[in-house]
Amino acid sequence: MHTVKKTKHSLVLILCIIVGLISALYLVMERNTIEKAQNHIENIVDYDAVLRANAFEKRSQKDAFDALKEAGITAFAIYDRTLEKANDAGEIKLLSSQDMSDVRINGGSIKPGATYVALIPGKEGYYKEIREDLYHRISKEKVKELNTSIGPVLELQGATSDSYAKMNLGISKIQAMEVANRGFNVIVRPTNYRNVTSDDIKYVFNRLDGVPHVTGIIFAGKEALGAPDHIDETLEAMNNLHIPLVGIEAVNQLQYEPQLGFLDMAAKKNYSVGRVYTISKDELKKITPEEAAQRFYISDIERNIRFNLFPMYEVGQNNETVLQTTINYIHSATDKLSAKGYEFGPADIYPAYTPNPLLVVLTMIGSIALFVYVGQMFIAMSQHKQLVLFFALSLLSIVGFIVTSGTLLVQIWALSAAIMAPVGALVILMEEWRRSDGTRPIGAWKSTLLALLYLVIATLFAAIGGMYIAALLGNTKFFMEFEIFRGVKLTFVLPIILVMIAYLQRFPLWKGRMINSGTEAKQFIKEFLTTDVKMYVFFVFAAIGAAAWVFVGRSGHTAGVPVPTFELVLRRFLENTLYARPREKEFMIGHPLLMLATFAFLRKWPMVIHFVLTIAGVIGVASMVETFCHIRTPVFMSIMRGYDGLLLGCAIGIVLILAVRFLIYISQWAMHREDSHE
Repeated sequence: MHTVKKTKHSLVLILCIIVGLISALYLVMERNTIEKAQNHIENIVDYDAVLRANAFEKRSQKDAFDALKEAGITAFAIYDRTLEKANDAGEIKLLSSQDMSDVRINGGSIKPGATYVALIPGKEGYYKEIREDLYHRISKEKVKELNTSIGPVLELQGATSDSYAKMNLGISKIQAMEVANRGFNVIVRPTNYRNVTSDDIKYVFNRLDGVPHVTGIIFAGKEALGAPDHIDETLEAMNNLHIPLVGIEAVNQLQYEPQLGFLDMAAKKNYSVGRVYTISKDELKKITPEEAAQRFYISDIERNIRFNLFPMYEVGQNNETVLQTTINYIHSATDKLSAKGYEFGPADIYPAYTPNPLLVVLTMIGSIALFVYVGQMFIAMSQHKQLVLFFALSLLSIVGFIVTSGTLLVQIWALSAAIMAPVGALVILMEEWRRSDGTRPIGAWKSTLLALLYLVIATLFAAIGGMYIAALLGNTKFFMEFEIFRGVKLTFVLPIILVMIAYLQRFPLWKGRMINSGTEAKQFIKEFLTTDVKMYVFFVFAAIGAAAWVFVGRSGHTAGVPVPTFELVLRRFLENTLYARPREKEFMIGHPLLMLATFAFLRKWPMVIHFVLTIAGVIGVASMVETFCHIRTPVFMSIMRGYDGLLLGCAIGIVLILAVRFLIYISQWAMHREDSHE
């Protein structure tokens, strides 16, 4: 039997890993301080939608707004007014030429097909605003003011009545002041103008000038106001009025809904912007109020959401009105967030934070040292070669970091840490198994305790990679997901492949021999590809392929394999019970099976069983490190998620070992009884 070729690790590598870890821990603490400070959330609902819903209720408007404030609403969203909305709200009368047939016009006559906007006594302010909007939107040539028997009337020509009714006019200052006077903050949602000009930008912000408590601007539609050529003017006007820029989280909960000009504006603000979460009306119809509340709760605590735009239910639930159903689920979400220590009001906006470059470089060097340290476990190198490789990679990376923005380089070494840390943890564990390999099995209780100890050691070593990732990518650009970690799928697949290779190098799984040289590797590949295969092997590989599809498809940033109902119920229970919901692949699969792998080795179980358990065990350790790749999640929550997963995994692992021991005992007892009868 061959032995693994070994060389000593350079102490320089170990020292650099430690220095990198110290730098990373400092940056992680700094990052945690910044993240904890962002604890104010703005709860928003559509102002017009509330007015419409309240029109069908017995309670007064004051009671409705008091109930919304009690539920946690701190702001109302006001959109560009339309003639249709203004008519429905009783602010103006929208009339057709037929409606005007009995109206007497001084010095004129009714134009067939024209659209008419009439003043309502007592609503002169709204009429005046709408007249200004129409003059600005479609010019005075197409808008004629008539003196009639019912008072002033605007005559619109050149388009259909339906087009005019639905045309965006502008933000209403009167409506914004109504919201502010009710004691709420104002969130404005303007749409962009066609062929937008500087005058259009000035027009919008002149309306907002003097309105108190405007705490955010969320552009409506596919374009930011001023795009594509006047976004600088929009930004300048926003800055003058101290209005934060807010982006809409994409429906797949990754980055932002595409809006022309928004990303450019965010870059000019050094990514110090807000992030709003909402649920589409179609999606809201499919879920219960309890589920809707839970989604807002999870979005806020896990994805740096600080603006919640709560949609209104269109149909009441549980024999309640539409407005009361909406109030109830908002109240539920607010209560959950309050229990987590969040407060409500003008939302906190992440500052334009970039970590200390020197500490980032030290952390990056630590990741490079980790790469060489673990790489030497696969390809034996002398200490001299280790140092040459380490210093060469470090020099190239430092120079690249200095001459570029550094984003690509830190992502490369963050990806390296995400792969090498769990792989290194498993290889170290294999070496410990080999050291304790005797001729006789170790006692069952001692094996259980060692299984628990080795799991903790493996996760602590792997956590080094998590700290490197959290530090290297810990800046506002990643907090707010203008940049995301690339290579999430690799962090799940590559550790498994590398651990397989490491196992074959250290244990005589293949035909009683190890594979730790180029010649042996070629021989293994040749023999493996020419091995006679039984029919059942195809079914085994099909099952493994299905498991891999679920495993990889359920991982990463993009939507993949759907989650079954029973697992959603478990997730909701854990989310509401623990500080951070651990991942099922950690506490239900990876950690318990890694403990069982140690138990299997120490108890001298068949090597193939130990191999399968080891490969399954790497899933939990790799998943724990990959958690830190989601930089939008506060780092303390990622730490607690790993801790909770380890705690549950240890408990389930001990139960699993006891259950296996019990089954073995029962089977041995049954076999002994059968032998005694014979």
